[in-house]
Amino acid sequence: MKRLYPAAIVLSMLSCLIVTGCSAENASSVISEAIPENITHIEVSGFYHGELEPWELTQTEIEELDTWIAQLSLTHRTYAEGEAPNEVYAGGVCYRFDINDGEMSFTWIHIDQAYLQYDGGWYEITNTTAPPLGLAGPGRSVD
Repeated sequence: MKRLYPAAIVLSMLSCLIVTGCSAENASSVISEAIPENITHIEVSGFYHGELEPWELTQTEIEELDTWIAQLSLTHRTYAEGEAPNEVYAGGVCYRFDINDGEMSFTWIHIDQAYLQYDGGWYEITNTTAPPLGLAGPGRSVD
């Protein structure tokens, strides 16, 4: 029995690494796979030093956004009630992307970290904090 104990520890640690290592990849694919293949338009609205008027992306901007999303590394985060970043931190920047009149939507948020919020879930962006499309954010200005 004592010989099996170290093997059990190693196997459980390996299992944890496999599950943890895959979680970021799976989180990234959740967003990528949810985006419709045929995007006819994307309306963007946001909040940066006040509410911004909604605007529609050009085809070039849609392609740029699609490329940005494909390159993201995301980690799914869960928070206790009242502990989500938008409930704990004041201020910040956010942009909502509404694809094909609500077929799919998500929000890019920068408060303490950069996040995507999609389908009620929070996904921390772990490889970049730069907003898509050069949108205003920390260290940037609105022209």
